[in-house]
Amino acid sequence: MLDRLAETLHSSLKARFGAAASEDEPLSKHTTFGIGGPADMLVTITLVEDMVDALRLCEQHGAEYFILGGGSNLLVSDSGYRGIVLKTQIEHFENSGGSLTVGSGHGLESMIDKVCALGLGGMESLAGIKGSVGGAIYGNAGAYGGSISDHLVSATIVTPGQKPRTEPKKYFEFSYRNSILKRSHEIVLEANFELPADSTERLTERKREILNLRAERHPETDCSAGCFFKNIEKPDEMHGKLSAGMLLEKVGAKSACVGKAGVYQHHANILVNLGGARAEDVRELAAVLKKRVKDKFGYTLEEEITYLGNFS
Repeated sequence: MLDRLAETLHSSLKARFGAAASEDEPLSKHTTFGIGGPADMLVTITLVEDMVDALRLCEQHGAEYFILGGGSNLLVSDSGYRGIVLKTQIEHFENSGGSLTVGSGHGLESMIDKVCALGLGGMESLAGIKGSVGGAIYGNAGAYGGSISDHLVSATIVTPGQKPRTEPKKYFEFSYRNSILKRSHEIVLEANFELPADSTERLTERKREILNLRAERHPETDCSAGCFFKNIEKPDEMHGKLSAGMLLEKVGAKSACVGKAGVYQHHANILVNLGGARAEDVRELAAVLKKRVKDKFGYTLEEEITYLGNFS
């Protein structure tokens, strides 16, 4: 049962956002894993000013909140989330001679399709990555030697209770699958990129190659959160990373299963919902795999995904 303060907040959000604010919304409907209990309230945000207003209301009421993008790289607990989920669908896309301004809720896959069709290069290695532009910046998403930060110029962010501001790339302290946003908890509203002109035909072919590579090792349907564990940073390895997938392969991860959670047969670092998996199944399977790698190789795998809700 909601307390009086939460009831007041819910009433305020409903008054401000109408049908875009829904109570007891199952988060399994909003994640690529297809797992997770309900949020106390989910608010769909389509404009920058709406996100600022929603954050202000949450801060005023001392409410917990979570910013949800495309729902990838996320495992929500079976009991759900006792707070407000702000689902960003800020999706504007503006191009001026290779200078892009893109809303944080714009799908990353769709953005890559658009820039390749426009003859703008530099981001085709990210083809096929699920999630939103804002989420990709938050975790510095990347693949096949490229990261979203490579061509980022600046991003407009907001600290709850303050006005939005634009910060240059260096502010974000990007590193492998990391940014300052994971520590500061500031929220990306939109991003600015500079992309070089390139041949549409070459970009289309390169994108097709990347998508074919991903198709060989990634599930065709949404049943996972993508790669579950980070690769291990190790300067003497190729590209400076030791593959978590290779370590997991060597400890027999592909045969592991807990409940309805398993491991994808073509990629040992992708945990999958086999149909009706609980978050606790996935969490327990992850713990089993981490222990196997630690016992055999001495490495402690670190999750790339975010856990949301109560897992105690």
